Amino acid sequence: MTNQVNEGPELGKIFQNILLFALVALLPGIERSIFGWLHGALPLLTFFYLCRYGLHVGNRLVLSGSALALTGSLFFQAFASMLISLSLIPTGYVLARAAIRRDTPAYAGLKGVVTLGSCWLGLIGLFTLTLATAPYAVFLSSIDQGITEAIEYYRQSDSVSSEALIVLETTFYQMKIILPLIMPAILTGLVLITVWFSMAVGNKILYQVSGQSPWPRYRTWQLPGRLIWVVIAGAVFTLLPLNSMRIFGINLLIPISIIYCFQGLAIFSFFVHKWNVPILLRSFLYVMIVFQSLGTILLLGAGLADVWLDLRKLKEPANPKTTDN
Repeated sequence: MTNQVNEGPELGKIFQNILLFALVALLPGIERSIFGWLHGALPLLTFFYLCRYGLHVGNRLVLSGSALALTGSLFFQAFASMLISLSLIPTGYVLARAAIRRDTPAYAGLKGVVTLGSCWLGLIGLFTLTLATAPYAVFLSSIDQGITEAIEYYRQSDSVSSEALIVLETTFYQMKIILPLIMPAILTGLVLITVWFSMAVGNKILYQVSGQSPWPRYRTWQLPGRLIWVVIAGAVFTLLPLNSMRIFGINLLIPISIIYCFQGLAIFSFFVHKWNVPILLRSFLYVMIVFQSLGTILLLGAGLADVWLDLRKLKEPANPKTTDN
C-alpha cells in the first residue's frame, strides 16, 4: 500500500481549488435539474484535497470552499440545498482519515457508508423538526403523485392501444405498492454508490496525478468472505412466509447485491487489464456491462462466485513464502 501524497498547491491553484469546491457545493442548489449530480462529487473532492495536499492544507481548502458556497447560497436563496451539500463533506474526511490509517478498502467503505447514512438521517431529522413535516413522507407522496399523473397521461393518449394501456396501468400500480416498501434499500444503494465512487475514482485520480494512491488498484479490491452470510440471511428472510420478514429480506438483498456488483466490476477490470484489452473496446465493454441488465447480473454472479472460486487468484496460500514488496 502506498503512502499518502502531501504536496502543497501553488497560490494560483489554491484559489482555483477553493472556487471549484464552492461551485460543486453551490450549483446543485441554483439549478438542481442540471447540476444535481454534482452532489455526489463532494465526498470525492473532499477526499482528494485531503489526501493530495495533506490534512492541514486540504482542510483549509475544504473549509474555505464551503464558506464561499454558504455565502453564495444565502445570496441565491439556496440554503436548504446547501445543507445537503454540507452533509456530504464529512464522508470525504472519514475516507481520507481511513486512507491515512491504511484501513482496507472494505473497512474504509464501511466507515464512509455509516458516516454518510448518519449525516442524511440527521439532516432528515433536522428538516422534520424545522419544517414540521417529514421529508421522507413528502418524497414518497411525490413519487405516488408522479405515478398517478403518468397513468392519467397514458389514459388520455391516443397513441397507446388498450392492450398496452392495461399493461402500463398494471405496472404503474405495482410500482405504487412496491416502491415505498423498497425505498430504504434504494436510498441505501445511493449511499453505497456515492461512497464507492468517491473511493474508486479518488484512488485512481491520486495515482494518475502523483503516481501514488492510498489503496491498491481497484481491480484487486476484495470483500471480506464473511459478508456472504448477509446474502444468505437476506435470502432466508425473503423466503419466510411472513410479509414483514420478506420485505426486510428484500431490503437487505438489494444493497448487498450492489456491493457484490462492485466486486464483480473489480473482477471484470482485473481481466480486461490482464488481457490487455484496447482502451476503446475496454470503455465500450464497461458501458455495456454496467448499464445493461444482463451485465449487472453477470457482475453480481462474478462477485458472489469470487467468494469461493477466487477468480483472480489473489488470496494468499496457507503458508506463503516471504517475498520482497
